[in-house]
Amino acid sequence: MPQLGNCQLDLSKIQHAQLVKSKPNRGKGYTAGNSSITEPVIANKPTKHLLDPGAFCSCVGKSFLKTCVPNYEDPLLPIDGIKVNSTSNPTKTSVIFETTVILPHRNGNLRIIVKFVVMENCSRIHFRLGNDYLIIYGI
Repeated sequence: MPQLGNCQLDLSKIQHAQLVKSKPNRGKGYTAGNSSITEPVIANKPTKHLLDPGAFCSCVGKSFLKTCVPNYEDPLLPIDGIKVNSTSNPTKTSVIFETTVILPHRNGNLRIIVKFVVMENCSRIHFRLGNDYLIIYGI
């Protein structure tokens, strides 16, 4: 559901942003980016996660899930009515894997319960935490 915002921006209280790292030379801004790969804990094991605000749902490839959580079949939930498109290939969803994720944070670790859509034919080697959780937890 879209959120309503106030378009009346108060321009009298603006501060300059402070740089937290060196600014790249002019025309080289694309070199300042960084991947959003982090290593939270799932099933008492550090696993790779991509924090992806462009993904509308959190997902994981079935083959990668098998390597991280060998007994992943236990907490599966049925999936109904979801169609996921990928830019690289057509994807087939199977079930939902619900688990506790412990995210590292400088002010203390965060424990959240995440439902990942399991993709049958996804070849990625990380969990993808989408904006479904990034937004509601303010990550």
